[in-house]
Formats: sequence, C-alpha cells, structure tokens
Amino acid sequence: MLIKTALKLVNSISDKRPQVSDDPSVADLDAWRNRIDAIDVAVMNLLNERSVCANKIGLIKKHNGMPVYVPSRETEVIANVVSSNPGPLPDQAVRRLFERIIDETRSLERHLYQEEPLSGEGDPHDD
Repeated sequence: MLIKTALKLVNSISDKRPQVSDDPSVADLDAWRNRIDAIDVAVMNLLNERSVCANKIGLIKKHNGMPVYVPSRETEVIANVVSSNPGPLPDQAVRRLFERIIDETRSLERHLYQEEPLSGEGDPHDD
C-alpha cells in the first residue's frame, strides 16, 4: 500500500511541473523552487518511513538471533533500485545515493540495537 501511495505522490508531482516559457525569466524560478521544496519534504518523509521499516526488520532479526547486517540484502536492494531507475539520474548516481541511504540506516540500527553512538565517527563499512 505504501508503494502505491509513493507512486501516486511521484505521479502527482510529475503532473504538476511548472511550464518554462520560450524566454524564461528570473520570475520562473519561484515556481520551480517551490516544487523542489515540496519534493524535498516528500523525499524526507519517505526516507524516514524507510528507516522505520528497516529498523523494525532489525528488531525482528535481533529478537530471532539473526544477523542484522546482511551484505547480500544490500546488494539486492541496490540492484532493485538501479533496475527501476527511469532516469535522468545515471545508474551510478542512484547506486551512490542508495549506498549512502543504507549506510545511514545501518548507523541508526547500530545505535538502536547495538547501543553504539550515533555520531558516525567510524567508517560505516567497518561492520
């Protein structure tokens, strides 16, 4: 259900792109900046929801004696988003973005389930 909601949000945002005239002026900036602001809030909300989901999975794994960090799952997640990428971001950019998102989620998991500091002072790949 959340995926359908996210897709509806993306489609509604895509359908409401401001028009750019043949002779764009500085006045055209506000509509595009407002659009970016709205998209940023939507992305932030989705990233926080993703973090909640990932951390619930971490809790389930910890409760059942399973390893919280599974590198093959990270590979699967990245392959999924790269294969779903319609552009214009290049696949390598999508890969880097999701590697960072996963690193930050893993940092939060360590803080919540391994009682490590959230400061992120160490290398996130030292797991």
